[in-house]
Amino acid sequence: MSNSKEKNKLKYYSGWKLTPYKIKYILSLGKYLFQKKKYSLFRFKNLYQYRKRKILDIPKFVKFNRQYYAPILRVPRWPSKPYDHMVAGGGLNLAASGTSLKTQIDSVILGITRKCNYRCQHCYEYFNLAKEDSVPIERWKEIVKDIQNLGVSIIVFSGGEPMLRFDGLLELLECGDKRISDFHVHTSGNGVTSDKALALKSAGLTAAAVALDDYIPNRQDEFRGFDGAYKEATQAIQYFREAGVFPYINMFLRKNLIRSEELWSYFQHIKRLNVGIVSLIEPKPCGRYFSIDGSVLLSEEDRKTITDFFTEANHSRNFKNYPYVAYINYYEKPELFGCLMGGLSHFYINSMGNVQPCIFLPVTFGNIMEEKFSAIYKRMREAIPKPVHKSCPSLLLSKEIKEKRDHGISLPVPYEELEKEWHSTLD
Repeated sequence: MSNSKEKNKLKYYSGWKLTPYKIKYILSLGKYLFQKKKYSLFRFKNLYQYRKRKILDIPKFVKFNRQYYAPILRVPRWPSKPYDHMVAGGGLNLAASGTSLKTQIDSVILGITRKCNYRCQHCYEYFNLAKEDSVPIERWKEIVKDIQNLGVSIIVFSGGEPMLRFDGLLELLECGDKRISDFHVHTSGNGVTSDKALALKSAGLTAAAVALDDYIPNRQDEFRGFDGAYKEATQAIQYFREAGVFPYINMFLRKNLIRSEELWSYFQHIKRLNVGIVSLIEPKPCGRYFSIDGSVLLSEEDRKTITDFFTEANHSRNFKNYPYVAYINYYEKPELFGCLMGGLSHFYINSMGNVQPCIFLPVTFGNIMEEKFSAIYKRMREAIPKPVHKSCPSLLLSKEIKEKRDHGISLPVPYEELEKEWHSTLD
């Protein structure tokens, strides 16, 4: 094996093999303790409490290019300058979201293009897709700078299909400060080549999530509305990994896989693709699923099945050399951290420039083409000052949002049009 291939090899550490790396990590925290002025928000006791309560009992690390990737995809790779920057902003104080102990934004998704060759059954940008883009790259550059000035761990470029705005994507990566944030891309795999993956890596791309929802090619193609979707996704994974970009998968959950126990067949297949993490994404009433009946949404029994899969896949010795399964809905349950939308942990700016608290909640607090981002962000944070310890807001507000749409208000619904219903439902 060549040095290049060895360098870009994924390695999984779990069980007793993980112990030396946990010790190494704990010892590395010393610099935060001894540089109190720089890391004034660091609280070792918070990490201890999470571990004691088994909230963040991480059973596996993934190593790639001499760095480690945590299973929660809102934390930068370690060790790195973005990781240090996150700690300085209180990013490890997860339970302190909405307080002065955590000023760090964990992740922001930017929909940098309206273009897409796919017609995915669930597409959350369904109402925005078009052949021409609405937000210039120069404006996106300003937004990246604004967000990094606030403090963000991971900036994700999405779309549409971001590879269809490739030159702009390169410009955005090149202008971003790699000392502050890691940069990811979310792609279907459409348009990814070996040369483009290398160019993205050179421009500063840290990781790439490729959409792969099924292990049977024709079903993947059908769900994504594109002949060859499966082939493009699996090739893209290989291209990114060989280029030195950490590869992971976004898997959109569907009932046919959950209820037929095919999740395990899918997991076996994913292992052979050599990825680091599989991120599970639940269907929500937005985008192409906005007007559909509730038949595509998951039941509590479905969520229990997913949680059981998530737990066994990560903790069982039988799967110690398998990718980590990430399931953010588990951590954002009402009884744990609650929903951390609106900048408490994450938010979204869609391909039209609308600032939304979550990629799955079609509500806008303003448009970056019409006013300063700082004013929009302030408005959003005032409306969402603390975690929502209820069911998912996209489900809770679905009826009210649909009623606004029926009365002629376009999506995403302006917050001002929904303010009364917002507070009566979420407060």
